[in-house]
Amino acid sequence: MYRRRVKKPPPQVFPDTLEELGFTINNEGLLIDESDATLRVMNKRLEDEFDLIKLKVPLDIKESDNTSPQANIMLSSDAKECKRLLVLIPGTMEPLGAWSRRLLCNRNVELGSMFSVVKQAREKDFGIVIHNPNTHWWVNGRPSVMVPTTKDYGLIPHLNSPEEHVDYVLRNIVQNSTSQEIFFIAHKYGAHALMQALHNQFDAFKNRVSGIAVVDGTHTIDSFPEPDFRKWWSLNAVGYAQSEEVDKDKIEYKQNAGCNCVNAGTQEVDFTLVSVMPDIFRFFNARRGRDNKFENYKDKLQSPNEDDPTTIMVVFEDNNTPSTENEFDNVEYQSS
Repeated sequence: MYRRRVKKPPPQVFPDTLEELGFTINNEGLLIDESDATLRVMNKRLEDEFDLIKLKVPLDIKESDNTSPQANIMLSSDAKECKRLLVLIPGTMEPLGAWSRRLLCNRNVELGSMFSVVKQAREKDFGIVIHNPNTHWWVNGRPSVMVPTTKDYGLIPHLNSPEEHVDYVLRNIVQNSTSQEIFFIAHKYGAHALMQALHNQFDAFKNRVSGIAVVDGTHTIDSFPEPDFRKWWSLNAVGYAQSEEVDKDKIEYKQNAGCNCVNAGTQEVDFTLVSVMPDIFRFFNARRGRDNKFENYKDKLQSPNEDDPTTIMVVFEDNNTPSTENEFDNVEYQSS
């Protein structure tokens, strides 16, 4: 019996200077996070170049009210009436408009922010909704992602947690869009918040969702026993996860994720996003124009499509060894 030697990821290289870490000291001697300034510039570009606007939440906050606890999300001006809608949900501790501060500071501002994804989506005529699920706190008259270190703070109504935020935005904004082709990209903990919200609002979304991409997701299907939801999730969601380079593009069904998962071929933290984004848009393109009524496809065997990982079927036998038949014989499989 042979065992494959696990290739360890390269050791982390830590910067030696504040500038390399993305910080600077201003004239008043204060330590400034330069990624915040960079992100403000990138979000302004989203507004100017792709017709995105900021919207205050909760929705009962008046535009002129800047003192009540509140946060912003971003959406395109056509989000309510677009044919296809793309909803973006970041992971934990990331501010509005950012996938990863690490990528933002150390790699590329367009990749670390949501600029690159929004650009591709707008070129393909998607409307956009960008969640802000980590801004729970109201500190010194301002919204904050960071846990307060002062006693003078409050929680923003309806946005007390990532789960509550995503549920609120889906229920009050995404549901009200006329789009019948809704797509999602969720990163890390954002995948958990999305799965919970879609489960809570299953009847509202089961006939409108075209595709769900979860990247390095922390979600698990175990908390949701309903057969219809589990089947719907498996037919619409694709996971993308870190892996060794040699395993890139291999597909495996992961029981805890409840769906087929694609190996990204990278073990670098947060770089999965960059590696798999072309695959995600190919998956979405394969789903464009699909009849999303669940009853019409739930029991229908889909023809294999190399751009749609949900169509690659893995049949587990009693010994948990995957087997394939006929048209699936040319696909690489791996048991979870």
